[in-house]
Amino acid sequence: MSQVASTAALRRLFQRSTRHQVVGRYISGTTTRSFRPVAYVVGNHDMNRNVNISTPPHNTSNTTTTTIIPTAIKIQRRNFGKGGLAQFDMEDDDEDMIEMEEIADFKSAEDMDFYDATTDDFGLTMADIQDAEKIEAKRQAIRAEIDSRKGRLWKDRLELTDADWASGRSLDDLPDWSDMICSRVSLERVQVHPDGIPTLEQLANISLPPTAPPHPALGNPHPYVKQRKSVIFQAVSNAVQKFAEPKMEKILAMENWVEKQDAIDDLFEHVSDAVKKPDTKSDDDYMSVAIASMPNFPKLVERALEEYLRKVVKNEKLSLKSDVAESEASTEGEGEDRDELLLPSTSDGEAVPVFMDLLKAEGATVEQGSVVPKILNPLKAHHKDGPGRMVEEWELAANDRTRRIMCRESIREIASVLHQNEDSRVFVTGQKGAGKTAALAAIVASARTSGNIVLYMPDGDRLRKHGFYIEPNKHVKSADGQRYFDLPVLSKEVCGQLIESHAQDLEGMIATKENIDKYISSDQRKKLNKEISEPAEDGSIPLQDLLRIGSENVGLAAACYSIVVKSLMNQTEKTFTIVADEFNCYYDYGQYFHAEHDPSVERSIPPNRINLFQPIMDAMGLEKGDDGSINSKEPLPIKNGGIVVGLTGSHAVARKFTNELTDSASLSGANIVHVSQYSALEAEHILANFEIVGIGRLRFDRGETVMDKNEVAYLRMVSGGYGQALLDACVC
Repeated sequence: MSQVASTAALRRLFQRSTRHQVVGRYISGTTTRSFRPVAYVVGNHDMNRNVNISTPPHNTSNTTTTTIIPTAIKIQRRNFGKGGLAQFDMEDDDEDMIEMEEIADFKSAEDMDFYDATTDDFGLTMADIQDAEKIEAKRQAIRAEIDSRKGRLWKDRLELTDADWASGRSLDDLPDWSDMICSRVSLERVQVHPDGIPTLEQLANISLPPTAPPHPALGNPHPYVKQRKSVIFQAVSNAVQKFAEPKMEKILAMENWVEKQDAIDDLFEHVSDAVKKPDTKSDDDYMSVAIASMPNFPKLVERALEEYLRKVVKNEKLSLKSDVAESEASTEGEGEDRDELLLPSTSDGEAVPVFMDLLKAEGATVEQGSVVPKILNPLKAHHKDGPGRMVEEWELAANDRTRRIMCRESIREIASVLHQNEDSRVFVTGQKGAGKTAALAAIVASARTSGNIVLYMPDGDRLRKHGFYIEPNKHVKSADGQRYFDLPVLSKEVCGQLIESHAQDLEGMIATKENIDKYISSDQRKKLNKEISEPAEDGSIPLQDLLRIGSENVGLAAACYSIVVKSLMNQTEKTFTIVADEFNCYYDYGQYFHAEHDPSVERSIPPNRINLFQPIMDAMGLEKGDDGSINSKEPLPIKNGGIVVGLTGSHAVARKFTNELTDSASLSGANIVHVSQYSALEAEHILANFEIVGIGRLRFDRGETVMDKNEVAYLRMVSGGYGQALLDACVC
């Protein structure tokens, strides 16, 4: 006997198999709701045949797809496939089976317009749909609220809308940037040194906020942990003092000591719970959420309260020491002592960052077609990123009347070492983009403002491989008989840069005959004398003449460079400072080869045997052997001055050489200065400066970013606190 599934059986099957996918009202194979259309047609069959069940594909009105499935199998729960196919089987004894004459009750897709518009056979009403829409609206509202919490500026102010494109406006029609649109918050936050560029002495004694400790992932977590504990305890102390101060006034006014003791005990009992409560006047829940959940929070609160009470007792003792008959001036003085103890100390912890402005100094200028001030000569914006990326900030700034560098704790430390002028060897380390190039540039500007003669070599990566050609020096040999080599073209370039920056400072300074004869032959000496208008009788030559000749004559450039640098290192008349950036590039795999060094031309020439690098490496006491090893040796001291070298992470230098160089510098006794990432306070001031000078999306921001603590936290998070990445985050 042929059997087919009844309408009720099919309906229950759809309900079971589509619990999360309801079949809605159908009209000609499509649905008026957002449900999948399904139609079904049942044909004749017997126990040995198949049942045809057809369903139109999704969003298709007239086309049907048929699937043939075997019979005599118990009905099973199935899900719809991608094409809208429902599969089911049946048994002979199923109570939902009907006779063939009932087939006429089945409706095709074209006949399914008999469903009511407000409901269907599955129990869904228009009210259900409206409730679902309300729930979805709530979900979207919650999602939007969560997005706003993340502090991301999702709306790009630089986005060009369709209306902008249709308006036909060009770039010239947009408003020009002006420093008048900067927010008052940023203008008040950023502080510029009154002299523009501080001297080394001023920089060594300036009050600056502490920088962030090295990241624990760099291998030494102890400084980070120590600083983190200090920050947490300071936050707890501030909260405890804020809670206890109004209560202490009442306690001190009590005359009964028993009441005072009871009040203090009550203070200890309630201070922990009071500090845990979020401050309703502030939206900062760092204390109530982050710190209050720490296991040792009660101990921190108790310790902070004890220290606060000790300060109060100390102030009371100072006030009791004064006699009632003392003068009013004396009483005021004691009051000042008391206030000084209760108020926060004026240490570096309370200081704010200070910027030096290289164009605010007297006589500061910028070369035409360049963004770099002349005081940083020969620093230039290289077409392949150049030394670091500090100059990029000046190129992107809308304000072309200022060139700022933020004074940081690492810069102050370098200035302090140079100002003391004792064993002034500084080795600057730090991660890529942390600000090493900016630190060295700040030192160069400060040293030149202080009257120092500065040999500044900012592009070590270019110098180590773009020397054009190298030639052996037939006159100069090392103590062990090893030959030295010259880079004439680069030596000529450095001579020109040095005389351009310090022509007046070098006036009256000479190179002795003894020093000259070490580096030139008799034939070269004759050529030198021809270039000098009035040769001295003692054989000495003014340094100005040597640099002028070296900048004009490539054949004599290497000898002139070596004589001048050696003379400056041995003189005591003026302070001489060497600043070399990208120092680790010199110790990487060599790029200079010569048959005089290796007949097979397989081994590169060590940098300490090349005239351009030799005085720098001798002053640092670091050399590279023929086998590639880096060793420390007795440094050649600069009698009046010092040397500062910095590493680079922006160029391809083997990590093993950088690590070995750092270890050797530490063993040689050099002062290691680490440039860390920005602290939260430094990041806030850098962003405020970006708005003032007009960089990236902060240019027309009007303070929206700097006043949004969530956005500031986001930018600091995505950049890791590193200056280069922070600049990218503000531009992109």
